[in-house]
Amino acid sequence: MSDAALDSADVRAWSLASGIARVAIGVGMLAAPEPALRLLGFAEVTPATAAVGRIAGIRDLVLGAVTLAGLEDRARLRAATLANAAADAGDTVAFALALGDGERTAGARGLAAALPATVAGFWTAWRLS
Repeated sequence: MSDAALDSADVRAWSLASGIARVAIGVGMLAAPEPALRLLGFAEVTPATAAVGRIAGIRDLVLGAVTLAGLEDRARLRAATLANAAADAGDTVAFALALGDGERTAGARGLAAALPATVAGFWTAWRLS
């Protein structure tokens, strides 16, 4: 493995943006799950959906922190990037299912973010291999 990809502007930019965005989303979902879920497009926010939102927030906060911590280490960054891409792929499936469950706005907004993030994540991990 050469360090060329680790120093590539595209890999560095995606990794930094992804890490910062995940931390921000995580903090938002933990601190204010109701407005965050409404911003995502969910029509009804209950205490149960707020709790699930906080769980997702913790996941994104951890994934973002691990990504940022790995920016200088190719193997750590690749592992974090693969974890991010896998989580985004799961989110893509969940948002696609939300479309079928009547959550059209949330499903469409979620798919618009999760699907490109999945592709960018797997692409970045490939660049780091």
